[in-house]
Amino acid sequence: MIATIMKSIILCFVIEGGCALWEEIAGPYDIRFSYGSNCDKRGKINLFEPIKARKLNRTHFVYSGIFDVGAPMDDNLKVRVVASNKGTNGRYNNVVDIEMKACEMARKFGMEIIASILDHCNGTFYCPRERFTCVMKNWTVNYNINNVPALPYGEYRLEASIIKVHQNYRRELISCTRIYGLITPKMPKSPKKTQQSNCMSNASSLITL
Repeated sequence: MIATIMKSIILCFVIEGGCALWEEIAGPYDIRFSYGSNCDKRGKINLFEPIKARKLNRTHFVYSGIFDVGAPMDDNLKVRVVASNKGTNGRYNNVVDIEMKACEMARKFGMEIIASILDHCNGTFYCPRERFTCVMKNWTVNYNINNVPALPYGEYRLEASIIKVHQNYRRELISCTRIYGLITPKMPKSPKKTQQSNCMSNASSLITL
């Protein structure tokens, strides 16, 4: 869900879809969120309204607005994700196109993102569930995906579509969200910062005692 969203939810399907591997693939990695937008064909509901997140500092964004799944999360609700890698010519090339039931997608790839959203909204996870909406204020955007040990480095665009399948198999587009980001090698933690963090933790323990 911004994962899936989000996120995004998010870029991980390169591996799940069994795509070609780049020479620069490695893990662990960091995901750097750039910005989000609605797709050209956006459906009747916006997953995030407004879509824009505010930059908090060099590495974090915060979001204030309405989060709306747009439909009950049951076996008739599906999520389609198209991940594209930016080529040297500046064009985005699709590397995977995958579709799963919304609950399956959430459990396999997005639990950390969903937990962050539900914690902010004072909710608990269960799926299937009714339509979920939440008014968010200064939510620290979480885009940590699960179950993907490695990803090719580079710039990405991810389109996440929420689709409702009706009894006559008619497919209704509920929403479509577009996320841009960057996959980079994971930066090691500074030994100095780690030492300072340990000292603060030890001091905190002494104060508690």
